[in-house]
Parts: sequence; C-alpha cells; structure tokens
Amino acid sequence: MKYSAGFTSEAWFQQELQTVLEYKQKGYSRQEILHEIMDHNLFQMRSESGIRRRFQMVYRRAETFTPVLVEYFLNSSRLDQKALTLYSFLKAYRYAYEFFQEVVVFKYQEGKPSLQTTDLAHFLELKEEQSEKVRDWRPDTKKRIASTILLFLREGDLLEQQKTFYTIRPLHMSQSLKQHAEQHDLLLYLLSNLKGGNEHDYL
Repeated sequence: MKYSAGFTSEAWFQQELQTVLEYKQKGYSRQEILHEIMDHNLFQMRSESGIRRRFQMVYRRAETFTPVLVEYFLNSSRLDQKALTLYSFLKAYRYAYEFFQEVVVFKYQEGKPSLQTTDLAHFLELKEEQSEKVRDWRPDTKKRIASTILLFLREGDLLEQQKTFYTIRPLHMSQSLKQHAEQHDLLLYLLSNLKGGNEHDYL
C-alpha cells in the first residue's frame, strides 16, 4: 500500500461507519449504499459533494473489516466499536499504521509508554528520508497529518493526555474480540496489548 495524505480530511466517523457496515452486512453494493445514504441523508449533511467525499473515506475504512469484524462492530460493546473504529483508520492508511507500529508499539515495548509531539516530527523526518512521496507533501499537509493521528489515537483511548505528553495504554475490548484478534489479526491484537510482533501485516 502506498503512502497517502488523504486521511488529513478524516474524522472519527463512528456513526457513519456503522451505517455503511449495516448495509454491507445486508449485501448492498457500494453504489447502492451511497444511494441509500444520499436518498435519506443518513450522514446529515447539506451538500451532495460533501456526502460523496465522506462516503469515500468511510467506505474505504469499512472495507478493512472481515465479515467477522463487521459482526463484532454491529453487535458488541461500545468499547469494541471504539477499538474497531481506530483499527479501521490504521488499517486504511499506511503512514498512520507505521507510526503506530514503529513509534507507539515500540516505545511501549521498550518500557517508555509515553508520547510527545516531537515523536511525530522525528517520525516524519524518517519517512521523508525513505519516501519521495512523503518528502513532497506540503508543509500544511504535514502539520495536519500529525494532528489527525493524534486525534484518532486520543479518541480511541490509546493515548491519555497529560500536561506535556501522552501516556500510551492498550485498548480495552471484550475478551471475545481479544481472542479473535490473537488468532486472526495482528493489528487488532497489538491494539489490545501493545506487546505482539512487529510484522507489517497488511503491506
């Protein structure tokens, strides 16, 4: 998967994700789901172009779910839904996933379970050295990327804000979802304990 800065327009979108997954579970096609959302204004937005843009982002994240994870999202606890919402973001965007893997998980495993804004800047510098595409991102795009990643990690409860830094902590989720993750999904397993392997499971 290539690096993309498209997630700078992303927001949590948990309710929108649930709407799309409900229709996917019923067997609706992508176009049919979009039609239903627009016809009934299920995203509660005024402009058709805005609905289409949001749908594109939400559908991309919905596509990261296996049928089993769709079931968990639609029928499990609020904590499972929150964990899976964060999962969908990390799974959909390579840069965000690698930051989680190479910075958040690494620091936790090294016994340094805290994150500072400088960690995002250092990670960006590293990726600029590795990727021409990242190097060519506009300065304002790079700034929004850091803000978006922090937003998702905080909303997902992976980070707890302190005065000058963030504490890193594993996500709470049901035992059933944890067991499924341990057997079938490295990324979800890492979110639940931050102690798993370091393979890039979706690249």
